[in-house]
Amino acid sequence: MKIRHRDAHTTSCGDDIPLAAATIDRIAQLLSTVIGLDAERVGTGTIVRAIRTATKTIAATEGAASPETLLTHPTFQQHLIEAVVVSESWLLREPRIFDHAVTVVRRRLQQQPQVRLLSAPCAAGEEAYSLALALLDAGVPAERFEIIAVDISTAAITSGRRGVYRENAFRATDDDVQSRWFTATPAGWKVDDRIAQQVRFLELNLLNSHAASRLLNEAGGAFDLICCRNLMIYLTATARNQIDKTLGRILAEDGEVIVGAAEAVIMPTSSWQPSGPLAFGRRTASAAGSSAPKQGTPTRPPRPTTARPPALPSTSSPSVALRSVPPPPPAGATAPRKPEPPPTGPVAAAEQLANSGNIEGAIAYCQRSLEQDGPQPAVLFLAAMLEQSLGHCDEAERLLEKVVYLEPRHEAALLALALAAGRRGDTALERRYRRSAAAAATHSSGP
Repeated sequence: MKIRHRDAHTTSCGDDIPLAAATIDRIAQLLSTVIGLDAERVGTGTIVRAIRTATKTIAATEGAASPETLLTHPTFQQHLIEAVVVSESWLLREPRIFDHAVTVVRRRLQQQPQVRLLSAPCAAGEEAYSLALALLDAGVPAERFEIIAVDISTAAITSGRRGVYRENAFRATDDDVQSRWFTATPAGWKVDDRIAQQVRFLELNLLNSHAASRLLNEAGGAFDLICCRNLMIYLTATARNQIDKTLGRILAEDGEVIVGAAEAVIMPTSSWQPSGPLAFGRRTASAAGSSAPKQGTPTRPPRPTTARPPALPSTSSPSVALRSVPPPPPAGATAPRKPEPPPTGPVAAAEQLANSGNIEGAIAYCQRSLEQDGPQPAVLFLAAMLEQSLGHCDEAERLLEKVVYLEPRHEAALLALALAAGRRGDTALERRYRRSAAAAATHSSGP
């Protein structure tokens, strides 16, 4: 896997640790192989920061060493994974997801004595505990459900088992819920034992060839509901396909998978059909003209779960037209209801370069802004427009997916993605994007 570097020879790894471009590529390939990470999506900056962190962690106990020599170090790979995944989330993130989970569980309990739920990846347990809290609050008896929470990060699993959270984890939780289900301690808010006993944590790479078998054995059967949010958006196409097969293998008949907002538009329409808010069920032969996914050999998973987007770097060029020349909306789509304010900062500077004819310079400017200041929907969208104007449609689509991840109601990005899907002949995905764009337009127009 080759990724674009700002310097063709070396990149600063932080402090005085230089990194050769070849070393960055080798480590990016390692991450792609082991956890399915798409270096083009997360960018060189994220890879370099992970290398720096892993190197410093090992150096703190074993003395300084170069990243090149650490490639053969027995713990370097795990330190690298811990550094590249961001195991941070919050409790009851997107309440409608948990409302839907309660509905699914209640419906299935009318037909069976117990349900199994999976949170994968689970970060530090926020999502798994939120599921348990929501079900118990809804009156579902504790003995009638069990939740398994898995993550590739050792630190995340350790933190999840500990079950202590700082105030920031309660940003979407009202005081009543917090006081009823958590206890204040000097270290933070400790989860109530009634919730903790419903969740079983398991360190596991979803891309490991034995992941599906191990999960089925641990749960004693297939899962009725799987939460797999904000994972696939950062994976290579090969890794996504492996995850897709694993989910199909471990999901019970008529079970549902809940994904992240950006992933709802990339779920394979040949395998999955919408069943609720960000929820999908396996597409049957009668519904799709093809059978549901067959058992496959999953191979190891990537980054942690529910909310852990790494910094969105800019290693690949963006694409599409400029803000002043937006892509035409698909037929039947509603135009944005509110005019956007005049662009400022990096967007204005990049647009000035592009309007003067320096498209490559404008793309490079966007990349530098993303690397220095982190993910910015407006910059990512402009970069996507620029890439598209150069005919780099794949690069443009990747950038647009990042925009929608950060801003699910970004109408222009949704419309551009609909056009891209239509050009590929994926009419089902195109319709889904159009519906999302229409919903975004309705929301932005207000009551």
